[in-house]
Amino acid sequence: MSHRVTCREHGFDCDFEVTSENETELIEFVRTHAKSTHDLSVSDDDVRGMMHSA
Repeated sequence: MSHRVTCREHGFDCDFEVTSENETELIEFVRTHAKSTHDLSVSDDDVRGMMHSA
């Protein structure tokens, strides 16, 4: 099953979107993006809470 996270769905004016079948990979992409683009630190559980089935 694929999972998806987008910044817009979480209130950011940002076009970032990632979809992956690998949950670990998706979490790392989101955490890296959040830190480098939005200067936010998010936990693995925070990212899991943002995920939607794609």
